Amino acid sequence: MSHVRRTAVPFMLLVLSACSPSSDPDVVVDATTFLETPSAAAASDLAEQMVRSGDLRWVPWLLDLHRLAVSKVVDTTVAEGSAELSGIDHVDSRLTDFQVYGQWAQTEEIDPGVGYREWKLELYSRIDDEYRTLLDQIPDDLLLSQVHWGGAPRGGIPELNQQERVPASDADWMVPEEVVFGVEIDGESVAYPVRILGHHELANDVVAGRPVALVYCTLCKTALLFDSTVDGQVLEFETSGLLWSSNKVVVDRETDTLWQHLSGEAIGGELSGTRLEQLPVITTTWGEWLAEHPDTETLTLPGATFSPDIPDRPALRYDYSPGAAYASYYENESVWFPILETSDALALKTEVIGLSDGDQHLAVPLDELVAAGPQEIEVGNVRFRLEPTSVGVRAFDDSGDPIPVSQSFWFAWYGQHPDTEIWQAPLTSCQPVSPRNF
Repeated sequence: MSHVRRTAVPFMLLVLSACSPSSDPDVVVDATTFLETPSAAAASDLAEQMVRSGDLRWVPWLLDLHRLAVSKVVDTTVAEGSAELSGIDHVDSRLTDFQVYGQWAQTEEIDPGVGYREWKLELYSRIDDEYRTLLDQIPDDLLLSQVHWGGAPRGGIPELNQQERVPASDADWMVPEEVVFGVEIDGESVAYPVRILGHHELANDVVAGRPVALVYCTLCKTALLFDSTVDGQVLEFETSGLLWSSNKVVVDRETDTLWQHLSGEAIGGELSGTRLEQLPVITTTWGEWLAEHPDTETLTLPGATFSPDIPDRPALRYDYSPGAAYASYYENESVWFPILETSDALALKTEVIGLSDGDQHLAVPLDELVAAGPQEIEVGNVRFRLEPTSVGVRAFDDSGDPIPVSQSFWFAWYGQHPDTEIWQAPLTSCQPVSPRNF
């Protein structure tokens, strides 16, 4: 079976699941058999037993099987069974079925029941040995069931660590219209080209003596800049290979804590509950950034990158031309991984600027803001001064100081803030969105 490595299975694995009143002993037997001797046939038998039981608790278990691409037969069994259990027709597309039924399970908050943790840890340890420990740090089984493998092991998407920078005058490969993430700290400015971050997704760096991490989730098109110092300790981050609601989960090397990108919050590990300090970053074009920051530096184009998980693998040579990374994903409205059911007030991949004050939230569609020009918008007790670039926004407080805001796809903002309102020009019109009642 693809992606799965055989390991010894603990003798008592899944025995706890037999203690659940809703458990089907045949399912428990087949699950144990599959983990002891993984094969497409054993996985197919297990999927059939789970579907036959009619118990919704098995849906997260089925989704894990589906995600690992055991075989086409298993995928079909899982899709047809999920259709039967959910009442949602499947479309005979593995990627779409996984997204649709994962979204249903996450939105319905289906409890995976007793024994699920042991199942998830054992199954995911076949992908990457470190997942057993990393995932076990997530305290809540429901959240654990909603975290999915993104397709790469820990560190499998090579981050940039203080990538060499050069003055703008030496960056003859840059073109005015390409998109960059602009960072300015204490007078020092750096442009991080999307053509590079689209492949590496994370840059550990030091700007004006301040350790920072620029994390870019390509799936929700969100770049956030964080202060890397937590309780006096400088953290270095890398890709965990895991996702939650189609949002990147990163891990730090110092404590092995898992961090959700959009919230900057630690969701499992030594620093669980800690929230990283967010710093301003501007999405703009190289031409616009350079006009305002003629002394800026930018990243050099990385050379060949080696995969840390597969030492014998040939060096990765990315296509660093502007717009190459994730081009097919951005060309349509579909998503690849489960998300929470999202209001259709906006298309899933509409880019929005997210503004918050406490429990009050506002989504500003980027295209409308660019067309309308600079705006002053109040959310709760906070007044935001927004000055759009051609592809993003600069945000300031009442004192004129830059402040961090979120720029993301609608589905990502809504997943974090389902009680959000939507801004519409003119300034006086705000459209309320009912949380998931549509």
